[in-house]
Amino acid sequence: MLKNLTPLSTTCCIYRVPQTLQKENREAYTPRVVSIGPLHHGEGHLVAMEEHKLRYLQNFLSKSRKTLADCVEIISREEKRARDCYIESINMSSEEFVKMILLDGCFIVEVILGFSNCHPIKPDDRVYKKPWLFFEVRRDMTLLENQLPFFLLVTLYSLLPLPPGHQNHCCSFLLLSVEFFKDYLQIPEAKSSRDIMIEIVTKTSSTLGEVKHFVDLLILCLQPSSPSPAKPVDFKLVIPTATHLREGGVRFKLHEEDKPLLGIEYSRGVLRIPSLILKEKSESLFRNLIAFEQCHSREHANYITDYIYLMDQLIDTTNDVNLLVRKRIISSHLGDSIAVKNLFNRLLIGAELSRDTFHFSGIYVELSEHLASPWNSWKATLRHDYFCSLWRGASTIAAVILLLLTLLQTIFSAMSLK
Repeated sequence: MLKNLTPLSTTCCIYRVPQTLQKENREAYTPRVVSIGPLHHGEGHLVAMEEHKLRYLQNFLSKSRKTLADCVEIISREEKRARDCYIESINMSSEEFVKMILLDGCFIVEVILGFSNCHPIKPDDRVYKKPWLFFEVRRDMTLLENQLPFFLLVTLYSLLPLPPGHQNHCCSFLLLSVEFFKDYLQIPEAKSSRDIMIEIVTKTSSTLGEVKHFVDLLILCLQPSSPSPAKPVDFKLVIPTATHLREGGVRFKLHEEDKPLLGIEYSRGVLRIPSLILKEKSESLFRNLIAFEQCHSREHANYITDYIYLMDQLIDTTNDVNLLVRKRIISSHLGDSIAVKNLFNRLLIGAELSRDTFHFSGIYVELSEHLASPWNSWKATLRHDYFCSLWRGASTIAAVILLLLTLLQTIFSAMSLK
């Protein structure tokens, strides 16, 4: 057995979601309509899409001016590198593996091109002519267990003519992929897809890395362009909930519209949080991003895990949710405040945090210092109890003036008696 051990791959980046994360909601990690890659290949409820993959392969071949044999040979050269990207040995023959990669890869490339309008969509297209199916396909393309290595997709895309205005195939496919997922990630419109693409190229170049797959791409899209240095945090110090912070003098404000999801900032008693729209797909998206961060070792912070942890600290009851909704920080399509509370309170079950790379360590420390000051609590009590509205404030001021006048009258009366 020892003699038969093979060296572990250093390029592994596609994982099975750990059981500790799965137990809360296995469905969030499971494809609904299409299998991508070997981990869910051949599952019964996904077989219906296999015929459409063949039609997309046919479309791809007609545009690439390559024969099927040419494409098989190109993918065969990358077979070993592709297999090394998966956490487990793939029990498929070389022929089966290459066939699967070619079908799934061409399907993804065609879906991306269809969204970008680079190529006309046929009247009988099964994905884009059925809106519900397109949204399900895009959702399945964000699952950690449903990935192909990004370099394979670029390899296939490079067989096609470049669209007008695009310089090279790698950046072109990266740009089209960013555009495909941009609204899915709620990235502000003020930030162009080309700017995001340039930031990703810069980030991966500085770490001597590359985009691993679509889940990695989604995290890179959300990752700050210039992250602030993290400081070690003692997680025994729990951040109070949103309602308790408000009672302690912290004010909540919706951040500017051009701020990305992770652009939370604290300054002088004001916590500014960018808008978050919660939809049915949000839980699946967050869970898969967290799962990749938990499985894949990185030198920098686990940004999505850290963001969810901070939001989980702020939200403990429906009152906390209602406060953030009133401030327009959270917009929910999940039904009610209980659903929002349960979402944040369950997302990190089974996940681990890193105290040394916690992205929001500065905010964590500043909030703790703010609450430690009695002066801030006293100011908050004044504002909430005596100046919460125009009439309450006017009444308070009138009462203070009346008290002062009464005091002055008493003093003058006492002086006149002398």
